[in-house]
Amino acid sequence: MNHRTQILLELYKRNDFSELGLFDKQLQALSYLRDDLINEVLFGGGSRGGKSWLGSKWQLFNRLTMPESNGIVAREELTKLKDTTLLTFIKVAKYYGLDDNDFVLSGQSPTAEFKNGSRIFFREIKYIPSDPEFDRLGSYDLTDAFLDEAQQIHSKARSVLRGRFSILEGEGWKTIPKSFYSCNPRRNWIYNDFVKPQAEGEIDSDKVFIKSLPADNPHNDQSYIDNLLKSDDVTVQRLVYGNFEYDDDPAVLVDNDAVSDLFTNDHVKGGSKHLSADLAMQGRDKFIVAYMNGGIIRILSDIGKTTGKQIENTLKDHMINYNVGRSNCIADSDGMGAYLESYINGIKEFHGGGRPVDRTFNNIKSECAFKLAEKINKRELKIEATDRQREEIQKQLLSCLKRDKIDVDDGKKKLISKDRMKESLGSSPDYFDALLMLMYFNLKKSYF
Repeated sequence: MNHRTQILLELYKRNDFSELGLFDKQLQALSYLRDDLINEVLFGGGSRGGKSWLGSKWQLFNRLTMPESNGIVAREELTKLKDTTLLTFIKVAKYYGLDDNDFVLSGQSPTAEFKNGSRIFFREIKYIPSDPEFDRLGSYDLTDAFLDEAQQIHSKARSVLRGRFSILEGEGWKTIPKSFYSCNPRRNWIYNDFVKPQAEGEIDSDKVFIKSLPADNPHNDQSYIDNLLKSDDVTVQRLVYGNFEYDDDPAVLVDNDAVSDLFTNDHVKGGSKHLSADLAMQGRDKFIVAYMNGGIIRILSDIGKTTGKQIENTLKDHMINYNVGRSNCIADSDGMGAYLESYINGIKEFHGGGRPVDRTFNNIKSECAFKLAEKINKRELKIEATDRQREEIQKQLLSCLKRDKIDVDDGKKKLISKDRMKESLGSSPDYFDALLMLMYFNLKKSYF
């Protein structure tokens, strides 16, 4: 470490950032990251807005000025973490003249060990169906966290990490839990918890969103911005202007705000009771049971590996506990459902490729999907779910409720294929399938 960096660290301890070479938006964010009021800072919204550089500098200076402290730098995937965020961190360290005398970086999932006892864990925090509660993060004792490209990270991972902040005081320093999230536009938890409420003046007092765009960063060449402006409209709106409101896919059947409102539509009332089941046994898919009382939907079962007997008993128990008749229960019969109907006589079998009620649709699955979109957009449904389920349901609805071949005027209305859904999600649309099947009971009965 050179003498210049030692001086900067002394200034940093006193929250004097004037010599750090940061532009205005970065200085604003760092001020929040060093105060005694704000716990979570969302920063970015555009390409090359100085996000990763700021996050890496914050982590580095924290570890150098806070002996025995622990930080975590995370991305959804380890490969991207190593190829991007970690390389930026190494560049920042070299920029300030740090070498092996100051810290050592080692391990397949790298850890930076500093001479003063501080550490930075570089970790992947991808959502894994076998670990839906992110229990693998439970062993960390942290001081602060930097989640790079936070829009790609599951909200549950954020919540779990927030519960790991236990090292908040040491020799010559004291802090409060701090999280820094860099982002590009996406309509998920970063939008619901930061962007939208801040725009409406209703953001929580311990949170802040700072939009930083390419034009805010004086280190960007104008030629880079000019070239970015030549991209397609979606890219320009998202990465140049940081537009979270831009609806970039005309095939999507549901409004983003309507999907967000699904979990707060308190005006929705109860009524007829129904159950739907998307079945799975030993594969990667989940066994999902959804219960609908009028327009209020609750996820009753959300299970990984199950046996046929467990599925049978679980459904029977739910029908008894929630007073649902067998004819008001429906299960996917393109797979295991055919087996199930033999053991629970009288339940409805759902064949997605079957004949629709309305012949303007290509099959009944598409018809149910369009009905689900209609009821979501009209705010006629409310879903009661955990935070983890909410995140996944929102993701699945926005990825799966899409019309296929929107450029064909004379074709039947058709939902995109399940293969396209899986490709977009990286997993099976279990919640979506369970919600979709409930719409069977909302179709006109002329063909039933």
